[in-house]
Amino acid sequence: MPGRGGRNRTKKPHHYWNHVARTKPEAQALATRLGLDFPIALEGFQSGLIYPIRRLIVTGEDNAPNFATLLGPLWQSVEEEIIKKTRIEVLLCPPPGSPSHAVSGHFDAGSPRWNPRAPNAEEEAEIKEVKDMKSKLAEQLGGRKDVDKTDVRALVASLGENWVDGLPALEAAMNSTNQDVRL
Repeated sequence: MPGRGGRNRTKKPHHYWNHVARTKPEAQALATRLGLDFPIALEGFQSGLIYPIRRLIVTGEDNAPNFATLLGPLWQSVEEEIIKKTRIEVLLCPPPGSPSHAVSGHFDAGSPRWNPRAPNAEEEAEIKEVKDMKSKLAEQLGGRKDVDKTDVRALVASLGENWVDGLPALEAAMNSTNQDVRL
């Protein structure tokens, strides 16, 4: 079917999670062990990929066989975009009141345990970069909790000439900082 993803559409991670995994006994067993609910329709947070990916990460079961079981044979297509970013977010362990903590409550509800794997060297470096940015953010806010556009402009300017490279760390820092966010 040209224009609709071709023959591999059924193997793409989003389609696989939403339509195929629920029919596989090994995926059913893994989902039960992780406290995951398969999506009933293409709506709600369960239908997105962050839900099963985050659950694998917070339980320390984020490995290639488990990703393939829940997301299908093309799971690596979302590794850079979703898996690595979600893993850093989990490893930062955002406090209550942070945007990340407020959102992750839905994803983590029903998780049997919180036991993420320790970060590797690359992740440690990224976490350090985010923590350094959090220090800059705290200094910029001066005790306030709400981040406004003036704060963001000042922080982006502090990144210098290669400011684009620093945006992921800035975003992660803002999302993992207590801003009294409640959902």
